[in-house]
Parts: sequence; structure tokens; C-alpha cells
Amino acid sequence: MTGQIHVVGIRSPRAVFEKIERREDVKVFLLIKKVYENIFTRIINYFLMQLKISFIIFTLRKTDEVFVFFVGGELFFFPILTIKVMRKKVILMPAGITLKVHSLKNEPLYNLASLIMSINLRLADKIIIYSRTLIKDMNIERYQHKIVISHEHFVDFTKFKIYKKVNDRLDVVGYIGRLSEEKGILNMVMAIPLVIKRSHSINFIICGEGELASKIMGIIKNERLEGYVTLTGSIPHKDVPQYLNKMKLLVLPSYTEGLPNIILEAMACGTLVLATPVGTVPDVIKDSETGFLLKSNDPKHIAERIIELLNKPELLEKVSINAYNFVRENFSYEKTLESWKKIINEL
Repeated sequence: MTGQIHVVGIRSPRAVFEKIERREDVKVFLLIKKVYENIFTRIINYFLMQLKISFIIFTLRKTDEVFVFFVGGELFFFPILTIKVMRKKVILMPAGITLKVHSLKNEPLYNLASLIMSINLRLADKIIIYSRTLIKDMNIERYQHKIVISHEHFVDFTKFKIYKKVNDRLDVVGYIGRLSEEKGILNMVMAIPLVIKRSHSINFIICGEGELASKIMGIIKNERLEGYVTLTGSIPHKDVPQYLNKMKLLVLPSYTEGLPNIILEAMACGTLVLATPVGTVPDVIKDSETGFLLKSNDPKHIAERIIELLNKPELLEKVSINAYNFVRENFSYEKTLESWKKIINEL
């Protein structure tokens, strides 16, 4: 095995790879995936993309021994089959969310995706998941013998840090992420007028873009919330610490999650996280210790929790410190790197 790393990126902006492309030991293959509405066009595009990836993998047969498929890669049937034919090793790292997202969106290709994922789980040499709680959630108990508990997450603590203590900030509640159904963002938006009725001093910042953007703008206009809600659209990752340090609370009312980076980044900035207990979230967010958990993502419940927490400054300060210490201890680059070295060496 050579000292070079090959990265295949799909439908990601070039900026994501700018930093690693400058390294001599990394080569990036960037493929742009087009999104089509027509079901037949989507199927054809899916097969073409799979064949492109398979060809790239075939060209690397003399150098690469281990191939790692991150979130979404568990649906790459042809590339994984190509690797197994070449007698190389496959590591799958499903976050436990891909099929749930397909289900929530009523994807017509859900059954096909489910079948492909089942086959790929059998073909994989190792399956890496973020938490043992996902084993039952993903219905993968039969693969216990090749499951490893680990994650690829780490935080750059030179960028994500506390610039202003949580109780020195204004009463600002935020959201950073995709504006899509599985994120529960509409539930949060519908909670805003319920919060404003109780307190006119609370403001909201919503950062992100997605298919629900126009619907969210419509709700804000209809409810006359323009003076209380700021919609930023997509923000550069370098600006995320600045936005997090403006917020007292980051709300993530998701229907499904793996382990969102934004939770860890918020904790590093001393921003309190209020999230639904889905995926691996409860492993990181311990209610009233390192963050706060929602019992549901019902708009009324979200509003009640926001009001309740913003009226408890002493609790917010204590949990903010706990969250910061927890993420510093468990999600450093060095700790994550050591974990992955061990996994790959075992193969």
C-alpha cells in the first residue's frame, strides 16, 4: 500500500477539497452529480455515476488496498462489487440516516436502495457506526462480528471556540443545516410565532439552503415574523463560529440523524444544543448535562423548551461549560486519527 490517499467526492463544492488538494499525498477525483426529477433519468444517472466511480477504483487497483465508503456510500453497489472482485478490503461507514431520509421523502427508489444497502453490508469487511444504539436502529444485529464503534468527527479548536460567554449573548436561537424535511426545520419555524407570543426579546437566525427555503419564507411572511427572524441562506464554513457565538441555543429538531458536526462545533463555541434524541445524538447530548433533549419535535414542545431554557441562565452557563469540556476531551483530531489507524491496521 502506498502513502497516497485517493478521495472521490460526489456533488460537493470544490471548496471542500481545496485544502486537502494542496497536499502531495492526496489526490482528489471530483464528480458532480446532477439532480433530476424524472425517475427514469435518475435511474440512468445513478448507473452512470456508479460506473464512473467503479472505473476510478479499477485504475487504483495496483496501489490501494482499503476503500472506505462514508455516509451515502453504502448505496454504491457497483464500486463495492468492483473492489470485492479485485479482492481488496471494504469499510462501510453508514450514519444510519440514508434509508430514513429516502423513507421520509417517500422516494420511489426506496425499495431498491434498501436492497442495495443489504447486499453491501454483506460484502463489507468492516462496518463502522457511531454508536451501539444504531445497531438495533439500523437492524444490523446479524453483522455484529464485523461492526466497529467509531466516528470520523473532529473539531478544529483553533476556529471553533468561545468568543463570548453564553450569558453575555442576546436571546438568539438558531438553526444551521439543510432546509429539508428530515431536519424538522418546518417544525422549528412553526414554533417561532408561539415563542414570540410569550417573549418579544427572542430573535432567530436560520442558516442554510434547501428545498424548503421558499416554504419557510412564506411562513415567516404570513406570520409577520420578519422582524424576529433572519434568513442567511448558505454560509461559508469559516463563518460558522461567528454565527454560533451569536446564539444562546442551537435547535436541531431532526427526524433522523447520524452525528451532526454542527452539534460538536456548537459545543466547542459554548452554544447550547437543543435536539431530538435521534441517531447518536443522545451519546453526545446528555439532557441538562452537555445539552438539552426534546421529547418530540412538535412545534408547541419546541417553543415551550426554548422559553423554559432561556429563563434559566445559571443552568445554561453550567451546561455550556460541560459541553465545551466534553467536546474538547472526546473529539480532537489526534483522538480520531488514532482510532482510524487502529481500524485500518486491523484489516
